[in-house]
Amino acid sequence: MCMTYSGRCLLSNFMSERGANQGNCANSCRWGYKMHLRLKDGTVEELEITEDNKDMFEFLLEEGHRPGDFMPIEESNDAAYILNSKDLCLMPKLDEYLALGVDSLKVEGRGKSVYYVAVVARAYRAAMDDWASDPEKFNPKPYMNELMNVSNRGFTLAFHDGRLTNYGHNYEQTQTLGAWEFAGSIIDVDDTAFYLNVKNRLQAGDVMEFLTPDGKETVLLRLYEFENVASKDGQINKDYPGNITDVVHAGIKPIIRIPFTLFDKENLENLKARIPVGTVVRKETLLTEAQWNRVKLDKVAQRLEVSGRTDDPENPLYVRRRDALKKSVAEANKTRKPKVNPKLGLDGCCGRGCNGCLMFWNDPAYAKARDLMAGKKQGQLLDRDMREDVISAAE
Repeated sequence: MCMTYSGRCLLSNFMSERGANQGNCANSCRWGYKMHLRLKDGTVEELEITEDNKDMFEFLLEEGHRPGDFMPIEESNDAAYILNSKDLCLMPKLDEYLALGVDSLKVEGRGKSVYYVAVVARAYRAAMDDWASDPEKFNPKPYMNELMNVSNRGFTLAFHDGRLTNYGHNYEQTQTLGAWEFAGSIIDVDDTAFYLNVKNRLQAGDVMEFLTPDGKETVLLRLYEFENVASKDGQINKDYPGNITDVVHAGIKPIIRIPFTLFDKENLENLKARIPVGTVVRKETLLTEAQWNRVKLDKVAQRLEVSGRTDDPENPLYVRRRDALKKSVAEANKTRKPKVNPKLGLDGCCGRGCNGCLMFWNDPAYAKARDLMAGKKQGQLLDRDMREDVISAAE
C-alpha cells in the first residue's frame, strides 16, 4: 500500500536522497505536510483552513486529457498526513479467497521482524485451518484482534471493494503501533527450564505470552525476577543460579532461565510439547493515552470499512474516537520532550540528508558533506573522520 508505488518510489530520493529501490526508503510519505498559498507577488503564505474561511476556497484537479472536468479535492487543517495510508489487510475477506480455491498465501516479511512474521504467519495458518473445518461459521474477528498485536498503522481493505474510502488513511498520527512487542525466542529446553534469548527490555511484573506454534491458546506467565544465564561468549551457562535481577536489558544479550516450576497450573509434558525451541515470546506494550486512542480509532474504522458502512464519514462513534485522539495528541505535544539530544546535523549526523537533517543538508555550509556523499554508494554512511571534517567546515 505504498502511496507512491512501492519499488518505484521517487519521493524518497527527491526529499532525502535515499533510494527506495535500494531498500533505503526514508518513508517520506509518512511525514507531515502543510498547505501553502503562493500569491501573485511571489510571496508564500501558509494556508490554514478555519471555520471562518473554509467556504472561501475550493480545490480542483484537472487531468490533461479531460479539459474542463474539474475534480474537487477536499482539504482541512487536520489532514497533515495526506499520504499516510494504513496497512493493507484482507483477513476479513480471507474466506472469499479460500472459497475460490486459493491454497497458498504469501505473508509480507521483507524488512519485518521475526516477531511480525511469526505472529502474522501463525494467525493466517490458524485462520485457514478454521475456515477449512467449517467454512460457513468462519469468523475473522479473533484473527484480526491477533494482527493488531503487531506494529501496524491501522488496517484497510484498500481497493478490495472498489474505491478507496476515507477510512483508508490515518490523518491524525503516523506511528506504527502494536499492543504487544517482541520479548524474545526460546533457544533451548532441558529437563528443568526454558531458555529465552531476550530481545527487548524486561522488568519485574511483565507478563510473558508464549505463542505456541500449534496456533492454539497461548501460554501466559508473569515474571517477577529474571535469572540471566548467559556466559561471556553468549552461550548458556548452566551453573545455576545465574545472575538474578528485576530488570533485564536486551543490549547485554541476556539469556534468561524460566524454570518449569513457575508454570504451576500447566501439565508439564504437554507444556514442553507445545513450546519447542524457536517459540516466539512477547510482552505487553506500554502505550500512552494518545497511542491507545489511535488503536481504538483504528479498530472502529476497520469495523466500519468491513461492514460497508463507509457512506457516512461523520459516523458518531468514529468522530468521538477521532476527536479523542486529536485532543490527546495535542496534549502530548505540549509536554513532549526528546528522549535524547536532538541530532541537528552535527554530532551523530549520518550524512544521508534524512528528514531530521534536511534543513541543514541544503545549507551552503554543508557543501563539503554533499561532495563527500556524492562519491559514496547510496545509503553508505560518512565515517568518523569525514564527519569531523564536515563539522569543522560548517563551524
